[in-house]
Amino acid sequence: MEPAIEARGLVKRFRQYRRGRDIALETLFGGRRHAEFTALDGVDLEVARGEIVGILGRNGAGKSTLLKLLAGTLEPTAGTARVHGRLSAILELGTGFHPDYDGRENALLGAICLGMTRREARARLDSIVAFAELGDFIDQPFRTYSSGMQARLTFATAVAGDPEVLIVDEALSVGDARFQLKCFDRIREMRARGCTVLFVTHSTEQVGALCSRAIILERGRKVADGPPDLVTRAYMKLLFGSEPEAAARPDAGLLEDDARAFGTGAWRVTEHRLLDADGRPAVQLESGRGYELRFRAEGSTDVDDAVVGLLVRTPQGLVAYGRDATTEFPDGFRLRAGVPLEVSLRFTCNLAGGRYFASFGIARRDGTKLDFRHDALELEVVRRRGTYDASVAELDCRIEIDAGGAR
Repeated sequence: MEPAIEARGLVKRFRQYRRGRDIALETLFGGRRHAEFTALDGVDLEVARGEIVGILGRNGAGKSTLLKLLAGTLEPTAGTARVHGRLSAILELGTGFHPDYDGRENALLGAICLGMTRREARARLDSIVAFAELGDFIDQPFRTYSSGMQARLTFATAVAGDPEVLIVDEALSVGDARFQLKCFDRIREMRARGCTVLFVTHSTEQVGALCSRAIILERGRKVADGPPDLVTRAYMKLLFGSEPEAAARPDAGLLEDDARAFGTGAWRVTEHRLLDADGRPAVQLESGRGYELRFRAEGSTDVDDAVVGLLVRTPQGLVAYGRDATTEFPDGFRLRAGVPLEVSLRFTCNLAGGRYFASFGIARRDGTKLDFRHDALELEVVRRRGTYDASVAELDCRIEIDAGGAR
């Protein structure tokens, strides 16, 4: 079976002119009056039908350019980009919508641009309006919409035609949390029907919650491609490492095991232990009980604004809890070269049963990581009877029932 999305040796270069008139001078008289910027450099990509793939990358990495090439709104400088199936793309909020048309008119226009007939578009209009939940604003000009309202109408229109391939460029990061959850639920429904989804995001949580696979772009090249947990870990290393390997060498092995630890190297965590309330090594955790994470670090550089922190995530990459020491030390605390640091993080386990991963480490107040151990501890929390498998928090809920003869 052919893939839903494929790219081979994809290259895109843009001309950059210092002055606007240089374009006319180059056209009329020849000669090179521009510099070239390579946004994509030999990217290969294949996405199977039914996959949801998230693309991570820093600003300027080439993410949006890749999606525009796949959607056909840009032509490649070299290589090929193909999408097999009925495509719907959200590349920029409001693209193709008329600023003076109201929401209903723009929904009809957008549906027709997606390939529907006028009759089909009118038949889908009520469902688009209902999904967008714009209330009375649906009859107001599009130019009066906030970015969140634009996202609502854009997404509702894009998914109305039951696309076989959906491409989304960061539109899911706009709008309120409730509507984002609604969008994610719709994407899951589309995946169940066999739709292929490729989307750009800066959120590792979105990747963990939605994706079967993730990709990192850096300086126009694909530097990581694999399971979401490994790729999001590598992305954290790329963002917070001292001199990220991929910035200097795009072929660096970002998915290697050392992606669990990154930082400037000025300080190093030398040992860590997870203990129960009696000081014994903890293997399994129980909800409601107290535990302690201890770690020791040594360094060769003085630091005046150090902080330590703890982060707990689910296997899907969703953050269950995060805490740092800025409450106790608003301006950070002092580290001295050659003087070991001993850290004790005491907590009550209010997690629901299941598997989690704990990250911890040392940073500066500005966020520069000195030594961060990403997903270094696997936590197994014993599940309490009656709690749902997908639960994260343990709320110690008590249920009372008064129904006559109920027991």
